[in-house]
Amino acid sequence: MTNANQPEPQQNIPSEGVLKTNSTTINTVNIRSGPSLNRSIVHQGQEGDKVKVLDQTKPAGDTYAWYKVKYGSERDDLGWVREDVIEITYTNPSPASTLILFATNSKTVRIYSEDGEIYMNVYDNRAEKTELYAVEAARLPKVDPEDKWKSYVAIKDNSAYYVRFIPFGEVDFIINNATNGNILLQEKGFRASGSEYQTN
Repeated sequence: MTNANQPEPQQNIPSEGVLKTNSTTINTVNIRSGPSLNRSIVHQGQEGDKVKVLDQTKPAGDTYAWYKVKYGSERDDLGWVREDVIEITYTNPSPASTLILFATNSKTVRIYSEDGEIYMNVYDNRAEKTELYAVEAARLPKVDPEDKWKSYVAIKDNSAYYVRFIPFGEVDFIINNATNGNILLQEKGFRASGSEYQTN
C-alpha cells in the first residue's frame, strides 16, 4: 500500500570511513572497545587507514557520535571511534541487491543481499540516525504454502525487527522485545520497491 503524500524513502548510511587524526603531532587513531573515551584501546590505526562502518550511536551526555568499525580481516577486529577521527563515506546498497526498500511514518527500511548473505538497515527518520546497519537478517519459512506473505527478521540489542510483505501489496514493519515479545513499534510501509517486492 502506498501513500502518495509521503516522500520517496531515502537512506544515507555510512558504510566506509577513513581514519584521520585530530592532533598535529600524532598520526595514530585510538580504536576503543566501546563508544567512550573511558573504554580500553583495542587497536591503534594509522591516519588514512580505511575501515568498514558497522553501526553508529550517540551516547547520552556525549556531544560526539561514535562509529563501530571493522579495521582488519579477523572476525574480532572491531572497535569504536569518535566522529572527529573518521571521515565517513555515505553509500547505499545497489538497487540490484535491494530485496525491499520502504518507508514508514518514522523509519526507512532496506533488506538487501550481499555476497550470499541477507542484511537489514533501519534508519530513524525523526532522530536522523542509523538504528541498524548491515545486521544479518533471516528469511522466515512459510508455514502455509498458499500464504502470500514474505517475512524477514533481524535481531539487535534484544529487539527483533520484522518485515513482512505481499509482493506489489501490503508491507508491515514491527519491532518487538526479543525476550518477552512486547511490541515496541508497529507501522505500515509505503512507497515500497525492490526485486522481491516487485516479483510475485
